[in-house]
Formats: sequence, C-alpha cells, structure tokens
Amino acid sequence: MELKNKLEKNFLKFPFELFDAIFSQKSFIDIERLNVHDRESGLTFIKNYGYDITDPEVAETVSSILSEAKTFIQTYLLEDPEGKTETLVIPPDILCNDDIVSLLIMASEKEKTLRQAWACAILRVAHTITHVENDLAKSFMPGIRNQIYKRFSSHLNGNSAGGYFLGTGDDAIRLKLFEIKNDKSRDSLILKLLHKKENVTADIFDRVGVRIVTYTKLDIILVLRYFATNHVISFANIKPSRTKNNVVNIPRFIDGVEELKSYDLSSWSQEDVADFLEKYLEIPPEEKAEITKRNIEETNLYSSTSYSSIQLTSRLLITMEDPINPAKPTYRFFFPFEVQILDEESFIESRSGRANHEEYKKNQTIAARKRVLTNVIRYMRQHPWETEIFKEGK
Repeated sequence: MELKNKLEKNFLKFPFELFDAIFSQKSFIDIERLNVHDRESGLTFIKNYGYDITDPEVAETVSSILSEAKTFIQTYLLEDPEGKTETLVIPPDILCNDDIVSLLIMASEKEKTLRQAWACAILRVAHTITHVENDLAKSFMPGIRNQIYKRFSSHLNGNSAGGYFLGTGDDAIRLKLFEIKNDKSRDSLILKLLHKKENVTADIFDRVGVRIVTYTKLDIILVLRYFATNHVISFANIKPSRTKNNVVNIPRFIDGVEELKSYDLSSWSQEDVADFLEKYLEIPPEEKAEITKRNIEETNLYSSTSYSSIQLTSRLLITMEDPINPAKPTYRFFFPFEVQILDEESFIESRSGRANHEEYKKNQTIAARKRVLTNVIRYMRQHPWETEIFKEGK
C-alpha cells in the first residue's frame, strides 16, 4: 500500500492546469484553478510570486491590492454592459476575505463551486493590479512624457488665427489638430490589461502618444516625410509589428509620383500637383475593409472597423535621473510611444458611429468581464437561486 501511494503521488498527480498556462500560450489569468492546497504552500506561492506576507508591511500591501480588485469588479464588471445577464453580486464571505492564502486555497479547489469561481475572479484582477502597481515606468512617467513631447513641440508653430503648422517657411504643413495623449488612468490600465493576452504592462504601447490631424491625405505623407528628414522620430526604433495603415494607398502613391516625374511641371501650380497626387492616395473600399479587419484581428479586437489612420509605435531612449536620489547613476531605457496620423475626413469619421470612444470602452468592458467572470456567470446560470439569496442578504 505504501508503494502504491508513493507511485500515485510521483506519477499520477500533476498540476495540469498550470501546465496548460505554460504550453497552451494562455495567460496565467486564464487558467481555471491553482495548485495551492494548504497554508504552507500558499505562503510559499505568494512569497515566490514576490510578496513575503510574513512582513506586516508587505501583508498590508497585498490586502490593499485585494481590496482594490474587489472595488474594481464592483465598479466595472458586475453589471452586464450588453444587458444579457443579471447583475452579479460578490458573496459576502469573498467580499470580506482579505486573506490572500485563503483565496489561493479556494481558487485551487477541484470542485466547481461558486466560491472557487469568485476566488479565481478576485485573483485575476489582483494579479493584473500587481503589474500596474509595480511598473517601473510609473515613477518616471512625468519625465518620460516630457522628453517624448519635446520631440514634437519644438517643430510645432502657430499663427495669430490659432492654426497649427509643422515646420516653418514654404515647407510648413498646416495641421487641423495636434493632440497630446494623456497617460491612462489606473483603472483604464487595469481594464486594458484584462483584455490583453499577455496581461503585462510592458505590452501597452500607447500610454504616451500624439495624434496629428491633417487637412488632406497628401498632408499625411508630407508629415511622415517631415518626421523622417528632420529625425523627429527615429525610424530605426520603430516597432514594425505595430504599424497599421488603412488611410493612404502607399503603393499607388509611389506609382503616382513616378508618373508625375514624366510631366513638365513648369506650368503646374502647387494645387495642381496636390490634386494630381491626392487621387492616388485613395484605398478602394473593399481593400480598405479587408486591411482594417486584418489590423483589428492582429492588434486590437476592440477598435472600430471604421477607424481610418496611420498608427505607428516608436521608442525613445529616455535619460532619467533617480527621482528620489538625483546623486545616483542616470537611468537609460527605451520607452514606446504611439503616433497616430489621420486626415480631417477620417477624424470626423472617428468621432461618430462605431468608431467612438464609448463603443471602444464598452467592448473592452465586455471582454474583461467575460474573461474575469466566465466561471461565475456559468455557475449562476446553472444555480440562479443563489443570486436571489445574495441580493436578499440571506
């Protein structure tokens, strides 16, 4: 019997749920249970995760993260944005439980109970919050923003009428709008991470960015040329997989430039040349729809299919002194920023219909809710009477 038990322990018991996270390319928050079955293993788990809760100060930090996770769920995820399911209620024994080890043990239970599902849900959000809380860039963000924005602000000029121009003199490009993107709020970061596969802050590339709206599609090309020739953006540091374009037809434009070279331009005006090239920049509707669909599938499933722009992500080598102790060595690191360029027509389009920000946020919330609370929703669908019990406080 002793040999049998030993063989079963050594060869029949494996944490297959955790293996699934390793080999299936799933995020850790997508597994359905953990492998923590007693307090000792729970303390070891959380210590190796990065928090030694035998230290009272660390224990308080973890308790605060759990509290924030519950508040986030209550604020954003309990109510169904689509109205297809009833509003959920966090059970009192879960809501009042700030013992991380207890929640880890609950999340490891093999039986699919309501408390097991809720423990997993709380821990999914708490795990996401730890990545936001411990993001290195958090301490440096004001300095990071300033260094990136200086790259652009030194090339911007205005006139008495309130117009924007990129550059000066005859080559200046008139802009409809130059917009600085503010850093995402903490809750926005958490929500975005909850629908990203990797679920880590290093994969958020648009925390810092600018939006440039031109009057014509040709001006988009002129802006890109200006950035390249004046080294506003280091094209050596662009992240190629993040570049998306469904607003200008680059291959056709190149053909148009080559054709234009065959003409005698001595009698042409600047407007004549602009009108000639502008027609080469249009993307046929069917092709544009296909490009947009592919862009969304590859990058952001929650963007609108009607949003037209050039989006690119570059990285700037940031130089930063220690914000606490300037006497310490200088830090140098690359930080990503997003540049979005679109013409006036596309900008107006982005402000209406399916492309609006409210639609985007709603889709994010739907995806995050499904990811965090799928097992809870499934359980409550199978046991609807338990919802009424919680609502009545019984």
